[in-house]
Amino acid sequence: MASLSEEKDLIGSILNGINNQLIPDDEISLISTVSQKRKQLSLKSKEFNPEQVINQDSFPTSNSSIISTGSASFQKWQIFFHTKIYIEIQSFYRQSQLSNPLNQTSDQEFFGSADKFQSAIDCGEKLQLKQKVKKYLKEQAKESQHKQFQLNSFQILDGNLLLSQKDLVNIIIKSSQEQICGNQLVNRKLQNVLDNNDQNQKQIIFCQIEKDCVKASKDMFGNYTVQKIFDVADYEQKYKLYSLLICHFLELSKNQYACRVVSKMIQFVKDSHELIESLIKTLYPLINQLLNDVNGNYVLLQCFEILDKSTLFFIIPLIEESIATLSKSTYGCRLIQKVLELYPLEITQRILDLLISFSYQLCNQEFGNYIIQFLLKCGPQKEKSQICQTIKENFEQLSCNKFGSNTVEKYLDLLGPSQIIKNLCKISNDQFVFYNLSIHPFGNYVMKKVLISEDPSVHYLKSLFKQHPDLILQLKNSEFGQRVAQILDTL
Repeated sequence: MASLSEEKDLIGSILNGINNQLIPDDEISLISTVSQKRKQLSLKSKEFNPEQVINQDSFPTSNSSIISTGSASFQKWQIFFHTKIYIEIQSFYRQSQLSNPLNQTSDQEFFGSADKFQSAIDCGEKLQLKQKVKKYLKEQAKESQHKQFQLNSFQILDGNLLLSQKDLVNIIIKSSQEQICGNQLVNRKLQNVLDNNDQNQKQIIFCQIEKDCVKASKDMFGNYTVQKIFDVADYEQKYKLYSLLICHFLELSKNQYACRVVSKMIQFVKDSHELIESLIKTLYPLINQLLNDVNGNYVLLQCFEILDKSTLFFIIPLIEESIATLSKSTYGCRLIQKVLELYPLEITQRILDLLISFSYQLCNQEFGNYIIQFLLKCGPQKEKSQICQTIKENFEQLSCNKFGSNTVEKYLDLLGPSQIIKNLCKISNDQFVFYNLSIHPFGNYVMKKVLISEDPSVHYLKSLFKQHPDLILQLKNSEFGQRVAQILDTL
């Protein structure tokens, strides 16, 4: 039979969950019985998992009610679990001690010390539990700030489901315009709602956007929602939004995001003569400022593409004055091409004369070369001939320029290489021009286009290559020349 001190150590190890002590044989049955009871309690405790309960996304109720209910249940479960284990251990220990009268005298002392020990354990566990719950509540409060715009139904991103009225009202109540601006997810969901046919939901969103439509139009993500309203809203809503935005026409037109909204405004007025007149009155004093701004050029381009060209005739003299600036910008060069495409020669002759006067500079410009390519393809015959002459006279220089080589390739596509074969066979810097171009980072593209041409004049150039095998060998050892050499090998 184990001594009293050994039994106390045994009970203490059970209370602390430590079973690494040596246990006498006559106590194995007691320990196994207690262990079975503890397993049963553990299995029962698994039926309630507070980690799953304290999940605010699983309930449609508010965050505060979920957290308070979950944390209270968690505390009750912890206290119940440890208390139940201790009661079971006491019960089994008393039953085992009834057969040993020598140990009964020490029961009171033992259980008194055990009570103090267990109360200390419970206090520590409660303190840890309170700290964990406090930390959890703090983390949930932070998460709720980031999730206040996240809707319960994420299927709305696929456009398959209508946004619930509860979710929609949630957005309107909790969100301010500052939070709609800059929030990609919210704007995507609002656009999906606008694509549906629920007029009530459209009206709610429209009322929210119109409060600060100018700021939303200039926002990276909000401008798409404003554009969507112009696409799907009814006439009254579109007109009201147009009336709010037209007062800020210049500000919106010069913004990289809002200029897209202005394009939707132009599309809205195209079928109304009265609205077109009001737009032209707004536009007229702002033309020069729009011509000198890259986003303003885009707005003017949209005007020429959407509205009747007869209403925009007054802009052409102003374009003539800004032709050099416009030819250097992304939308400016497209605006020039659009005007040349829409209006007859008697109206655009002044613009053509100005372009021809600095055609060589345009060939070497990032955006100006597109104007030259357009004139080579669609321009009047007189201007075509003048540009071709400029290209032939500056063939080598243009071929070695990143943007100028584009105009040379367009020239070869339209007119063939017959007019420039003599230029290729000339000597420049103690070497053939065709060799200098073949080893150049940009010139090699021109040479490849010449060699793959089926023009009969190219045969002379090919025979000249074969007369100088040393040049072909040098080409094969060159980084860019080997591309030309590969074509020569296939001929």
